[in-house]
Amino acid sequence: MTKYSTELKIEIVSKYLNHEDSIKGLAKQYNIHWTLIRRWIDKAKCQGLAALSVKHTKTTYSSDFKLNVVRYYLTHSIGVSKVAAKFNISDSQVYNWAKKFNEEGYAGLLPKQKGRPRKVPKKSKKTTKKLELSEKQKYEEKILKQEAELERLRVENLVLKKVAARYPRYPTNKKHN
Repeated sequence: MTKYSTELKIEIVSKYLNHEDSIKGLAKQYNIHWTLIRRWIDKAKCQGLAALSVKHTKTTYSSDFKLNVVRYYLTHSIGVSKVAAKFNISDSQVYNWAKKFNEEGYAGLLPKQKGRPRKVPKKSKKTTKKLELSEKQKYEEKILKQEAELERLRVENLVLKKVAARYPRYPTNKKHN
């Protein structure tokens, strides 16, 4: 059971979108943290009020979908919440996939074997193969990491330029003795 019903979410978001109250006012009125209300509003703006409905089934996402979400998150300079709203998934899912991708690469996004291991091994003497990535997947992973690093360096460079413009170290017209 979810903590907040679909009807409550729609009611709160509708009040905000109809300019009946502010986010902070709604948070105080319903005793819900304002960041959660902000997420609901972002999701509704991106995908409509139907996106606020409670999902009762566990969704299994393909590794390609996960890679697309992570690629979008790393190449665009927007937050986890905005990416989650765009793809209609939870914030924590985007964060966890990005973290796994940074730690393990594309292999971290592949489905894992579930369940408890067998006590008695199978009778067949097949050797277990380690999951290898294809050359294309390795290159895609490398390119994605380089694109993310490039974006991070661009943002860092922009910040440094703004700081340098605001706080010049030395006057440029004077000669130093």
